[in-house]
Amino acid sequence: MRKLFHFLCSIILITFSPLSGAWDSIGHRASTSIALYFSSEEKRAYLLEILTQHPRFEIDFLDAMPALIQRSNEAARREWLLGQAAYWPDIARGLPETERALYNRPAWHYTDGAWVRGDAAFQGNVYIDSPRFPDRPGELGSSIQNQADVHNVVTALDYNARVLKDTGSLPAERAVALCWFLHLTADIHQPLHAGSLFSRTLFATGDRGGNGIPTDNNTLHLRWDRALADFGVSGSTSRTIERLTRFSQPRIFGVESDWTTWLNESREVLLSVVYSDEMKTAIIAADRSRQPLAQLPLDETYINQMQRIALQRIGLAGLRMAIWFENELD
Repeated sequence: MRKLFHFLCSIILITFSPLSGAWDSIGHRASTSIALYFSSEEKRAYLLEILTQHPRFEIDFLDAMPALIQRSNEAARREWLLGQAAYWPDIARGLPETERALYNRPAWHYTDGAWVRGDAAFQGNVYIDSPRFPDRPGELGSSIQNQADVHNVVTALDYNARVLKDTGSLPAERAVALCWFLHLTADIHQPLHAGSLFSRTLFATGDRGGNGIPTDNNTLHLRWDRALADFGVSGSTSRTIERLTRFSQPRIFGVESDWTTWLNESREVLLSVVYSDEMKTAIIAADRSRQPLAQLPLDETYINQMQRIALQRIGLAGLRMAIWFENELD
Protein backbone atom coordinates (compact mmCIF):
# COMPACT_ATOMS: atom_id res chain seq x y z
CA MET A 1 0.00 0.00 0.00
CA ARG A 2 2.90 2.37 0.69
CA LYS A 3 4.22 1.86 -2.84
CA LEU A 4 0.74 2.45 -4.26
CA PHE A 5 0.44 5.65 -2.20
CA HIS A 6 3.73 7.00 -3.57
CA PHE A 7 2.60 6.11 -7.09
CA LEU A 8 -0.65 8.01 -6.62
CA CYS A 9 1.27 11.01 -5.29
CA SER A 10 3.53 11.05 -8.34
CA ILE A 11 0.63 10.79 -10.79
CA ILE A 12 -1.26 13.65 -9.16
CA LEU A 13 1.77 15.89 -8.67
CA ILE A 14 2.87 15.64 -12.28
CA THR A 15 -0.47 15.83 -14.02
CA PHE A 16 -2.18 18.71 -12.28
CA SER A 17 -1.10 22.22 -11.30
CA PRO A 18 -2.39 24.01 -8.20
CA LEU A 19 -4.28 26.41 -10.45
CA SER A 20 -6.65 23.63 -11.44
CA GLY A 21 -8.84 24.34 -8.41
CA ALA A 22 -10.67 22.08 -6.02
CA TRP A 23 -11.43 18.38 -5.62
CA ASP A 24 -14.11 19.11 -8.17
CA SER A 25 -11.43 19.56 -10.82
CA ILE A 26 -8.12 18.15 -9.61
CA GLY A 27 -9.67 15.23 -7.77
CA HIS A 28 -12.03 14.10 -10.51
CA ARG A 29 -9.42 14.41 -13.26
CA ALA A 30 -6.75 12.75 -11.11
CA SER A 31 -8.91 9.78 -10.19
CA THR A 32 -9.82 9.29 -13.86
CA SER A 33 -6.15 9.41 -14.91
CA ILE A 34 -5.37 6.75 -12.31
CA ALA A 35 -8.30 4.64 -13.55
CA LEU A 36 -7.02 4.84 -17.13
CA TYR A 37 -3.51 3.87 -16.04
CA PHE A 38 -4.79 0.66 -14.44
CA SER A 39 -7.26 -0.11 -17.26
CA SER A 40 -6.52 -2.11 -20.39
CA GLU A 41 -6.07 -0.33 -23.72
CA GLU A 42 -9.23 -2.03 -24.94
CA LYS A 43 -11.25 -0.57 -22.05
CA ARG A 44 -9.76 2.92 -22.50
CA ALA A 45 -10.83 2.91 -26.15
CA TYR A 46 -14.27 1.56 -25.24
CA LEU A 47 -14.84 4.28 -22.63
CA LEU A 48 -14.04 6.98 -25.17
CA GLU A 49 -16.31 5.30 -27.72
CA ILE A 50 -19.18 5.48 -25.21
CA LEU A 51 -18.40 9.11 -24.35
CA THR A 52 -18.53 10.27 -27.98
CA GLN A 53 -22.29 9.63 -27.91
CA HIS A 54 -22.82 12.24 -25.19
CA PRO A 55 -25.58 14.68 -26.26
CA ARG A 56 -23.29 17.64 -25.47
CA PHE A 57 -20.05 16.06 -26.67
CA GLU A 58 -19.21 18.76 -29.18
CA ILE A 59 -20.06 21.74 -26.94
CA ASP A 60 -18.83 20.59 -23.52
CA PHE A 61 -15.98 18.37 -24.67
CA LEU A 62 -14.50 19.03 -28.11
CA ASP A 63 -15.05 22.80 -28.07
CA ALA A 64 -13.77 23.03 -24.50
CA MET A 65 -10.54 21.15 -25.17
CA PRO A 66 -7.47 23.40 -24.70
CA ALA A 67 -5.41 24.04 -27.82
CA LEU A 68 -2.36 22.45 -26.21
CA ILE A 69 -4.28 19.19 -25.74
CA GLN A 70 -5.71 19.37 -29.26
CA ARG A 71 -2.17 19.46 -30.65
CA SER A 72 -1.06 16.59 -28.45
CA ASN A 73 -1.22 12.85 -29.13
CA GLU A 74 -4.27 10.61 -29.12
CA ALA A 75 -3.64 9.25 -25.62
CA ALA A 76 -3.44 12.77 -24.15
CA ARG A 77 -6.65 13.82 -25.89
CA ARG A 78 -8.45 10.73 -24.64
CA GLU A 79 -7.26 11.28 -21.09
CA TRP A 80 -8.40 14.91 -21.19
CA LEU A 81 -11.82 13.98 -22.61
CA LEU A 82 -12.45 11.31 -19.98
CA GLY A 83 -11.22 13.67 -17.27
CA GLN A 84 -13.72 16.21 -18.58
CA ALA A 85 -16.36 13.49 -18.37
CA ALA A 86 -15.60 12.96 -14.70
CA TYR A 87 -15.93 16.69 -14.06
CA TRP A 88 -18.98 17.14 -16.32
CA PRO A 89 -21.70 16.59 -13.64
CA ASP A 90 -20.36 19.75 -11.97
CA ILE A 91 -20.35 21.55 -15.33
CA ALA A 92 -24.03 20.59 -15.66
CA ARG A 93 -24.81 22.82 -12.66
CA GLY A 94 -24.01 25.87 -14.77
CA LEU A 95 -25.87 24.93 -17.96
CA PRO A 96 -28.80 27.04 -19.23
CA GLU A 97 -31.96 26.37 -17.27
CA THR A 98 -33.59 23.96 -19.72
CA GLU A 99 -30.45 21.82 -20.09
CA ARG A 100 -29.68 22.10 -16.38
CA ALA A 101 -33.04 20.55 -15.60
CA LEU A 102 -32.16 17.61 -17.85
CA TYR A 103 -28.74 16.82 -16.40
CA ASN A 104 -28.14 18.47 -13.02
CA ARG A 105 -28.82 16.17 -10.05
CA PRO A 106 -27.78 17.90 -6.79
CA ALA A 107 -28.92 15.05 -4.51
CA TRP A 108 -26.75 12.51 -6.30
CA HIS A 109 -23.44 13.88 -5.00
CA TYR A 110 -23.79 12.91 -1.31
CA THR A 111 -25.85 10.90 1.16
CA ASP A 112 -27.84 11.55 4.32
CA GLY A 113 -25.62 10.45 7.20
CA ALA A 114 -28.41 8.42 8.80
CA TRP A 115 -28.85 6.30 5.66
CA VAL A 116 -27.31 2.83 6.06
CA ARG A 117 -26.93 -0.18 3.78
CA GLY A 118 -24.59 -3.13 3.38
CA ASP A 119 -21.07 -2.46 4.61
CA ALA A 120 -22.08 1.10 5.52
CA ALA A 121 -23.81 -0.24 8.60
CA PHE A 122 -23.20 2.77 10.84
CA GLN A 123 -24.18 6.40 10.46
CA GLY A 124 -21.96 9.15 9.11
CA ASN A 125 -23.46 11.82 11.34
CA VAL A 126 -21.70 13.45 14.29
CA TYR A 127 -24.03 14.49 17.14
CA ILE A 128 -23.02 17.12 19.71
CA ASP A 129 -25.54 17.54 22.56
CA SER A 130 -28.15 16.62 19.98
CA PRO A 131 -30.50 13.63 19.82
CA ARG A 132 -29.35 10.92 17.45
CA PHE A 133 -31.55 10.26 14.43
CA PRO A 134 -32.71 6.69 13.92
CA ASP A 135 -31.00 4.73 11.17
CA ARG A 136 -32.61 4.93 7.75
CA PRO A 137 -32.22 1.45 6.22
CA GLY A 138 -31.45 1.72 2.51
CA GLU A 139 -33.05 -0.21 -0.30
CA LEU A 140 -31.19 -2.88 -2.27
CA GLY A 141 -29.25 -1.74 -5.31
CA SER A 142 -31.25 -4.10 -7.52
CA SER A 143 -34.39 -2.08 -6.77
CA ILE A 144 -32.93 1.10 -8.30
CA GLN A 145 -34.26 0.87 -11.84
CA ASN A 146 -35.18 4.45 -12.79
CA GLN A 147 -33.98 7.97 -12.08
CA ALA A 148 -37.00 8.45 -9.84
CA ASP A 149 -35.58 5.77 -7.51
CA VAL A 150 -32.29 7.66 -7.01
CA HIS A 151 -31.90 9.89 -3.95
CA ASN A 152 -28.25 9.77 -2.84
CA VAL A 153 -24.72 8.96 -4.03
CA VAL A 154 -25.05 5.20 -3.43
CA THR A 155 -28.34 4.77 -5.29
CA ALA A 156 -26.98 7.05 -8.02
CA LEU A 157 -24.05 4.66 -8.46
CA ASP A 158 -26.52 1.76 -8.53
CA TYR A 159 -28.49 3.43 -11.30
CA ASN A 160 -25.68 4.75 -13.47
CA ALA A 161 -23.70 1.52 -13.26
CA ARG A 162 -26.80 -0.36 -14.46
CA VAL A 163 -27.33 2.01 -17.40
CA LEU A 164 -23.65 1.95 -18.33
CA LYS A 165 -23.54 -1.85 -18.35
CA ASP A 166 -26.74 -2.18 -20.37
CA THR A 167 -25.78 -2.15 -24.05
CA GLY A 168 -29.49 -1.96 -24.82
CA SER A 169 -29.71 1.51 -23.28
CA LEU A 170 -29.66 4.50 -25.59
CA PRO A 171 -26.05 5.50 -26.46
CA ALA A 172 -26.63 9.05 -25.17
CA GLU A 173 -27.92 7.68 -21.86
CA ARG A 174 -24.86 5.44 -21.48
CA ALA A 175 -22.55 8.38 -22.18
CA VAL A 176 -24.19 10.50 -19.50
CA ALA A 177 -24.12 7.53 -17.11
CA LEU A 178 -20.38 7.16 -17.75
CA CYS A 179 -19.85 10.79 -16.68
CA TRP A 180 -21.84 10.24 -13.52
CA PHE A 181 -20.12 6.96 -12.67
CA LEU A 182 -16.68 8.57 -12.97
CA HIS A 183 -17.81 11.56 -10.93
CA LEU A 184 -19.69 9.75 -8.19
CA THR A 185 -16.96 7.21 -7.58
CA ALA A 186 -14.70 10.11 -6.61
CA ASP A 187 -17.47 11.89 -4.68
CA ILE A 188 -18.23 8.93 -2.44
CA HIS A 189 -14.55 8.85 -1.43
CA GLN A 190 -14.79 12.45 -0.11
CA PRO A 191 -15.56 12.07 3.62
CA LEU A 192 -17.82 15.13 3.82
CA HIS A 193 -20.14 13.61 1.21
CA ALA A 194 -20.90 10.82 3.68
CA GLY A 195 -22.59 12.64 6.58
CA SER A 196 -22.95 15.85 8.60
CA LEU A 197 -22.56 17.32 12.07
CA PHE A 198 -25.57 18.14 14.24
CA SER A 199 -25.65 20.23 17.42
CA ARG A 200 -28.45 21.34 19.70
CA THR A 201 -28.73 24.95 18.48
CA LEU A 202 -26.15 26.02 15.93
CA PHE A 203 -26.57 23.01 13.66
CA ALA A 204 -29.99 21.73 14.65
CA THR A 205 -30.61 20.87 10.97
CA GLY A 206 -27.03 19.89 10.25
CA ASP A 207 -23.90 21.63 8.95
CA ARG A 208 -24.53 20.37 5.37
CA GLY A 209 -21.42 18.23 5.20
CA GLY A 210 -19.10 20.90 6.61
CA ASN A 211 -20.47 23.69 4.40
CA GLY A 212 -21.73 25.51 7.49
CA ILE A 213 -18.42 25.48 9.35
CA PRO A 214 -16.17 28.49 8.61
CA THR A 215 -12.40 28.05 8.71
CA ASP A 216 -9.57 30.52 8.25
CA ASN A 217 -9.79 29.96 4.47
CA ASN A 218 -13.36 29.14 3.39
CA THR A 219 -15.67 26.38 4.67
CA LEU A 220 -14.54 23.06 6.06
CA HIS A 221 -16.14 21.26 3.12
CA LEU A 222 -14.31 23.37 0.57
CA ARG A 223 -11.02 22.92 2.43
CA TRP A 224 -11.37 19.15 2.01
CA ASP A 225 -12.44 19.61 -1.61
CA ARG A 226 -9.30 21.67 -2.19
CA ALA A 227 -6.97 19.50 -0.14
CA LEU A 228 -4.73 18.89 -3.18
CA ALA A 229 -4.64 22.49 -4.38
CA ASP A 230 -1.35 23.22 -2.61
CA PHE A 231 0.47 20.46 -4.45
CA GLY A 232 2.62 21.71 -7.33
CA VAL A 233 3.99 20.13 -10.48
CA SER A 234 7.06 18.04 -9.75
CA GLY A 235 9.30 15.87 -11.89
CA SER A 236 8.60 14.63 -15.39
CA THR A 237 6.32 12.05 -16.94
CA SER A 238 9.21 9.94 -18.22
CA ARG A 239 10.82 9.82 -14.78
CA THR A 240 7.48 8.87 -13.22
CA ILE A 241 6.97 6.02 -15.70
CA GLU A 242 10.48 4.80 -14.88
CA ARG A 243 9.56 4.77 -11.20
CA LEU A 244 6.28 2.98 -11.89
CA THR A 245 8.06 0.03 -13.45
CA ARG A 246 9.45 -0.78 -10.01
CA PHE A 247 6.00 -1.05 -8.44
CA SER A 248 3.97 -4.24 -8.43
CA GLN A 249 0.49 -3.89 -9.91
CA PRO A 250 -2.45 -4.20 -7.50
CA ARG A 251 -4.96 -6.95 -8.14
CA ILE A 252 -7.60 -5.89 -10.67
CA PHE A 253 -9.32 -8.93 -12.13
CA GLY A 254 -11.80 -10.91 -10.05
CA VAL A 255 -12.23 -8.11 -7.50
CA GLU A 256 -15.82 -7.24 -6.60
CA SER A 257 -17.10 -3.67 -6.34
CA ASP A 258 -19.32 -2.55 -3.47
CA TRP A 259 -19.92 1.18 -3.07
CA THR A 260 -21.27 0.70 0.45
CA THR A 261 -17.73 -0.35 1.41
CA TRP A 262 -16.42 2.90 -0.07
CA LEU A 263 -19.06 4.86 1.86
CA ASN A 264 -18.16 3.04 5.07
CA GLU A 265 -14.51 4.07 4.68
CA SER A 266 -15.45 7.72 4.12
CA ARG A 267 -17.62 7.67 7.23
CA GLU A 268 -14.78 6.26 9.29
CA VAL A 269 -12.61 9.20 8.21
CA LEU A 270 -15.45 11.64 8.84
CA LEU A 271 -16.03 10.42 12.38
CA SER A 272 -12.39 10.03 13.40
CA VAL A 273 -10.53 12.81 11.57
CA VAL A 274 -12.61 15.49 9.83
CA TYR A 275 -14.31 16.99 12.90
CA SER A 276 -11.43 17.59 15.30
CA ASP A 277 -11.81 17.90 19.08
CA GLU A 278 -11.00 21.61 18.76
CA MET A 279 -13.86 22.08 16.30
CA LYS A 280 -16.30 20.25 18.55
CA THR A 281 -15.25 22.34 21.57
CA ALA A 282 -15.78 25.57 19.59
CA ILE A 283 -19.20 24.39 18.40
CA ILE A 284 -20.27 23.53 21.96
CA ALA A 285 -19.18 26.98 23.15
CA ALA A 286 -21.04 28.72 20.31
CA ASP A 287 -24.14 26.64 21.03
CA ARG A 288 -24.15 27.57 24.70
CA SER A 289 -23.50 31.27 24.08
CA ARG A 290 -25.90 31.33 21.14
CA GLN A 291 -23.28 33.25 19.18
CA PRO A 292 -22.21 32.68 15.55
CA LEU A 293 -19.38 30.24 15.11
CA ALA A 294 -16.04 32.04 14.65
CA GLN A 295 -13.61 30.97 11.95
CA LEU A 296 -11.79 27.81 12.96
CA PRO A 297 -8.12 27.80 11.91
CA LEU A 298 -6.72 24.54 10.55
CA ASP A 299 -3.22 23.93 11.84
CA GLU A 300 -0.36 22.40 9.86
CA THR A 301 -0.84 18.95 11.39
CA TYR A 302 -4.50 18.88 10.37
CA ILE A 303 -3.77 20.15 6.86
CA ASN A 304 -1.01 17.58 6.29
CA GLN A 305 -3.29 14.78 7.43
CA MET A 306 -6.13 16.10 5.26
CA GLN A 307 -3.87 16.17 2.18
CA ARG A 308 -2.56 12.68 2.85
CA ILE A 309 -6.07 11.26 3.24
CA ALA A 310 -7.29 13.10 0.13
CA LEU A 311 -4.48 11.52 -1.92
CA GLN A 312 -5.33 8.09 -0.60
CA ARG A 313 -9.05 8.47 -1.22
CA ILE A 314 -8.65 9.86 -4.74
CA GLY A 315 -6.16 7.13 -5.52
CA LEU A 316 -8.51 4.43 -4.29
CA ALA A 317 -11.35 5.96 -6.32
CA GLY A 318 -9.28 5.71 -9.50
CA LEU A 319 -8.17 2.16 -8.83
CA ARG A 320 -11.73 1.11 -8.06
CA MET A 321 -13.01 2.66 -11.29
CA ALA A 322 -10.52 0.51 -13.20
CA ILE A 323 -11.56 -2.59 -11.23
CA TRP A 324 -15.22 -2.04 -12.10
CA PHE A 325 -14.48 -1.31 -15.76
CA GLU A 326 -12.36 -4.44 -16.15
CA ASN A 327 -14.71 -6.79 -14.32
CA GLU A 328 -18.18 -5.42 -15.06
CA LEU A 329 -18.14 -3.41 -18.30
CA ASP A 330 -18.21 -5.80 -21.26
